[in-house]
Amino acid sequence: MSPEAFETTTRRDADGATVVLTARGQLDIATVHLLRAPVTAAVGDGDGTVVVDLSDVDFFASVGIDVLLRAHEATRRGGGTLRVVVPRLIRRTLTSVGLAQVLDLHDTLTDALATTS
Repeated sequence: MSPEAFETTTRRDADGATVVLTARGQLDIATVHLLRAPVTAAVGDGDGTVVVDLSDVDFFASVGIDVLLRAHEATRRGGGTLRVVVPRLIRRTLTSVGLAQVLDLHDTLTDALATTS
């Protein structure tokens, strides 16, 4: 799998305190750095909200779980919030390993942005 099969974009929402990171493609060991780096940067920006939108991720290897857990812990330590938008397949994976109770999961980006902390 080539790294070109995965990409992310990052933007700050209108409120200025929310960073939205959108991912597309296949996340695996060869591409995880393309998610880890921008997530780490977004989490390190402060104590606001970070939304990771995985709606367009069509393959999610276990290395992605590590990225989400580390981001979750970092946002908690900094007083922020991590929200994750997941399609059904990724939700099922996260639920099967017990993370649906740990991570703040949403079905759509609209829902994630509308949720109050």
